[in-house]
Amino acid sequence: MRLVGRTVGLLVATIALLSAGPAWAYVYFTPDALMASFFPGATSVDAVTYTPDAAARAQIAGLLGYELPRADYTLQVGRGAAGVLGYAVLDQQVGQHEPIDFGVMVDGAAKVQRVEVLVYREAYGDGVRGEAFRKQFIGLGPRSAMRPAKEIRVVSGATISTRSMAVGVKRATVIVAAYLGIAG
Repeated sequence: MRLVGRTVGLLVATIALLSAGPAWAYVYFTPDALMASFFPGATSVDAVTYTPDAAARAQIAGLLGYELPRADYTLQVGRGAAGVLGYAVLDQQVGQHEPIDFGVMVDGAAKVQRVEVLVYREAYGDGVRGEAFRKQFIGLGPRSAMRPAKEIRVVSGATISTRSMAVGVKRATVIVAAYLGIAG
């Protein structure tokens, strides 16, 4: 009976451990470090909560092809002596199993200036961190197509992460465009 009890206990502990998700996360940037990197000459970086009204949500859904997953988003606004340096959105998009935390910096026309991965939690597929992959988004905006295997090259071994990043970057540009009141 003791052997059965120990075996069941070991089995329960193993299942609990395996179902807890990965015990690792590759952290490449903290939010503060990323903002310092996005806006190196900034006199301030201010967080602004943007809650789109019904009309803006409809416009956003039209550009994205889906409803926004959250009611509001926090935008980071980098300011320097000459005015606004740019906008940044920190967001998450689920990869194969786990969320990918990323940041997108855009200009006043909601065009991508830079994309970075903050935290990657999967055991593989982190090729989306590569500079060649991230550079594909530079200059793209809310009306740009960002389809994997079409406009965006798929990273070998990271097909799902490629798609996730494309979805997230597109969403960031559309949100900033709506916040700024530009049609994209």
